[in-house]
Amino acid sequence: MTPGSREASRSFLLGARSAENGAMMRILLLAVLGIAGTLARYGLEGAVQHRSGSSFPYGTLSVNLLGCFFLGVIGKFALNHVSISPDLRIGLTVGFFGAFTTFSTFSWETVRMLDDGEWTKGMVYVAASVLLGLILMLAGIRLGDAI
Repeated sequence: MTPGSREASRSFLLGARSAENGAMMRILLLAVLGIAGTLARYGLEGAVQHRSGSSFPYGTLSVNLLGCFFLGVIGKFALNHVSISPDLRIGLTVGFFGAFTTFSTFSWETVRMLDDGEWTKGMVYVAASVLLGLILMLAGIRLGDAI
């Protein structure tokens, strides 16, 4: 093996190792921030629902609307600022907010209301979730762009 080919092999192996370390860091951030998002959702959703004292799913609605707003702010801010690494951006957006917000719970609660004959309540929930979610996402994106 010539000195040039040894250097090329070494460079290739270091690059592969660096990519492997980067992938591990991304997975670690996804896992840790996913756990944090899950715990934050569990705590906030439960606290809001308990305080509301209502059968209407205010806890899930609050979590999902806050998630829309802050995902907009943080996602746009992270895209505009090179100082935030792509790994951290993915960890926050996919990991934390993916675990924090919950479309499946929203769907489950909506279907339960409809099955119970609470059509008005179910439609208010869907409309509030979708329309307010879009409005708050847009507001968050605009705020994230401004800072």
